[in-house]
Amino acid sequence: MEFYRELGMAPLGQAEAILRRWWCEAMLDTDPEADQMRSAALEGTLPVVTFAEVFARREQQGLPLE
Repeated sequence: MEFYRELGMAPLGQAEAILRRWWCEAMLDTDPEADQMRSAALEGTLPVVTFAEVFARREQQGLPLE
């Protein structure tokens, strides 16, 4: 119900961001390694990358950078 409340009350310009956030949360909930990811994030051992690394990887894969 929270999803519908947020989406219904959000300005039109924020609707996409709300959908993406909820979609990401739903996908994390279905990930069999979600507990390990949460633990690593809380412990500070989760691997991180820079935006430059993400952009370079996407460019190598021929994906859009926007």
